[in-house]
Amino acid sequence: MSRIKTDKQQDVLYLQGELDVHSLNDLWTTQSSILNGVKYINLGELTRVDSSGLATLVYFCIKYCVKLKNINPQLQTLITLYDLQHVIDD
Repeated sequence: MSRIKTDKQQDVLYLQGELDVHSLNDLWTTQSSILNGVKYINLGELTRVDSSGLATLVYFCIKYCVKLKNINPQLQTLITLYDLQHVIDD
């Protein structure tokens, strides 16, 4: 059973669930199809993101020129700790 669900609506990819080392394979293997035409990744429905999930999001931001939306406080703390604001912000 997947721990991460995706829903693509126009140019926004919505992620729901847990983005961690256990669920990354689901996103990694489908990245080119699910991120095609996406400008934003909405993180508002994520309940957990670990450092490997954050690394994947940063990779997607760089490779696919996408921006992150609705970042929860816990993920914002990781972003700040790793000094990644310049990578994910406008």
